[in-house]
Amino acid sequence: MPISRPYRIAFLTSTDPHSRRSWSGLHYMISQSLGAHVGEVDYLGPVSLRFLFALGDRVNKLVGKIANGRRYQYSISVLTSLLYAGVFARKLKKGKYDLIFAPAGYTEFAFLETELPIVYCCDSTITQLIDYYPGLSSLLPISKRELAYIEQRAITRADLLIYSSQWAANSAINDFRAPASKVEVVPFGANFPVVLPRQEVLARPRTPQCKLLFVGVEWNRKGGEIAFNTLVELNKRGVDAHLTICGCVPPAGFTHEKLMVIPFLDKNKESEMQRMVQLYKEADFFLLPTRAECAAIAFCEASSFGVPSFTTDTGGIADFVEEGINGYRLSLQATGADFAQAIQAVFENPVLYQQLRVSSRNLYEEKLNWQQWGKTVRLLLEKHLPLAGAPTQKR
Repeated sequence: MPISRPYRIAFLTSTDPHSRRSWSGLHYMISQSLGAHVGEVDYLGPVSLRFLFALGDRVNKLVGKIANGRRYQYSISVLTSLLYAGVFARKLKKGKYDLIFAPAGYTEFAFLETELPIVYCCDSTITQLIDYYPGLSSLLPISKRELAYIEQRAITRADLLIYSSQWAANSAINDFRAPASKVEVVPFGANFPVVLPRQEVLARPRTPQCKLLFVGVEWNRKGGEIAFNTLVELNKRGVDAHLTICGCVPPAGFTHEKLMVIPFLDKNKESEMQRMVQLYKEADFFLLPTRAECAAIAFCEASSFGVPSFTTDTGGIADFVEEGINGYRLSLQATGADFAQAIQAVFENPVLYQQLRVSSRNLYEEKLNWQQWGKTVRLLLEKHLPLAGAPTQKR
């Protein structure tokens, strides 16, 4: 049912929501989608605690020496959360809002005192990330307990929880006792400001070369070595494969005549954004044998260009790469040879490959885009947090 007026949204982030670097560009894309489909967005961020974080860096250097390399996650701490609460409480008094929307901001609102309903949106819970992502490994036991405590407060406080995958939603319900009635799953979209026409991306003629695209800033976590080995193995099998790595530089020793490395492209710069678009347009497959992943929006981007993805079955990827629809998920134990075999089977089957290209674009249009995300979130807000005087929906 239609709402009587646009929602007035306080968009709560400590990072800069206008930057495409903040949370891999998700803060920017989420805010834009909310503005287009849900209501009026007022930005409460960024909020800098750089002096506290600088102190935390110094303390961690000392802690690491006496605690066998373990460290304290000062950016997610009770002190940090309390400081954020004070800052955002003052900011909220300056406007009139219907709700707070906090993407990946549980530290920012866990201790926030407000009568406004809070919508928390994220791609994982902290329980899933500890010792799964390198950045949240080797933590002191006290830090692990503090992280879980802060997120528990946030999940309990939030009126609506929106996760990008069923994997994350299940953790909120099972690990943090969130009522299933207030948990919803809505996958994210692609982090590109312009989507090329369907006919343009699907009409690209095939060439004898098999062009692989790897996009990621963390070589180890994203499975860079396996991607490289896939390139080597495909060429051993007689496939004229080429691999482009964008976002990181392989360690010494990873060299190949058919390997191209682009250390970094800034999506905030038009010329570099256009080069990224060209990489996707020219790719035959998106290859990301990631070791740990919550919701790589690069899968959405690949699908928007009709490029099938080959990845691993870990984290929340199943909601972004559907088997045989927009790609394939291999096991975490899969080697470069395994990926090469799977890619070759598709590459050498023109009918299957074209079907995958079409179904990849279809999945993007039906599910993995920000228009669909925004429309779905609007319906969820009408269901869970209807405006005063607006017709309600049955829950």
